[in-house]
Amino acid sequence: MNDVVNIFLCKDKMDVIASMTNYADNQKRFGENVKAIRSRATVVVNGSWVTKFVSSPKALDGMHVREITVSTRMSTAGELSKLKDMLNMARQGRIAMKNAQM
Repeated sequence: MNDVVNIFLCKDKMDVIASMTNYADNQKRFGENVKAIRSRATVVVNGSWVTKFVSSPKALDGMHVREITVSTRMSTAGELSKLKDMLNMARQGRIAMKNAQM
């Protein structure tokens, strides 16, 4: 995947669903055109702003990342080592995006 995306780091599959729903509802309140694709854990805003919701480090492989957000459940009740691994993978995605822009 070479598209630039935002990622939302989640604790588990239940957190992915809850975070996706909450994010989509918040964007709709701002009057945005929102499309939630549950099978891909993706929310697309206005046809171009893509946010992926992930709960494992391997799901981040190959992504070019614009922004990183950590869910409340992940930051307060998640495993610290899992969060560290996910942030390292996301950081590599940020570096890949910056290198591709040069």
